[in-house]
Amino acid sequence: MKRIKASFYSGLIAILPIVITIYIFNWIFQIFFTLLQDSFVTVAIKSLVLQMGPTKEQDLYFYTNILINMLSFVTLILMLIIIGTAMRVFLFKKIGGYLNKLLIKIPLFSQIYSTITQIISLFASDRQKAYQKVVMIEYPRKGVYSIGFMTSNGNHLVEEVTGEAMCNIFIPTSPNPTSGMFIILKKSEVKILDIKVDDAIKLIISGGVILPPNKKES
Repeated sequence: MKRIKASFYSGLIAILPIVITIYIFNWIFQIFFTLLQDSFVTVAIKSLVLQMGPTKEQDLYFYTNILINMLSFVTLILMLIIIGTAMRVFLFKKIGGYLNKLLIKIPLFSQIYSTITQIISLFASDRQKAYQKVVMIEYPRKGVYSIGFMTSNGNHLVEEVTGEAMCNIFIPTSPNPTSGMFIILKKSEVKILDIKVDDAIKLIISGGVILPPNKKES
């Protein structure tokens, strides 16, 4: 029973990001579809369909819906491109920042919103490039291991004091990998893992449920 539950939650966590993305995309698409159905655009499409030939009510409804669906999809893509372009302009960037501050102040919603925003920004930004390697260290005590990221292969400030080779390590928290602990360790105490940064982030977000593929089995 425990294995079935573990498999269920693993599958749920694995498919959840895809389901949420499809749901949000579909939700926005349906908004455009509803708006276009009740607009002058629908009248223009019906006139176009009538000119093309079919005059039956069923044919008119069928072809009109197809054209409105296509138009809704194209409108959604254009809107996302326009928003993305606008957010690069200083004025719109400032407005976006102001709206973001307002959303963060909403009770309950703010915690979910801020966590999702931080995780998305982690994957979308260049921050992953700062993570040079995935490492394993004994932290917070001997015998307990933590997964972290090497952010620098040396630290001359600390090395001048200790006289030993050191490196900078960032230990993220689970399930939000954007927060965590920065520590400096001796290189001899750091074990480098042969996994990708993306796989390590998924592992941390899932709380250890989503393991990277075993290279020895492949």
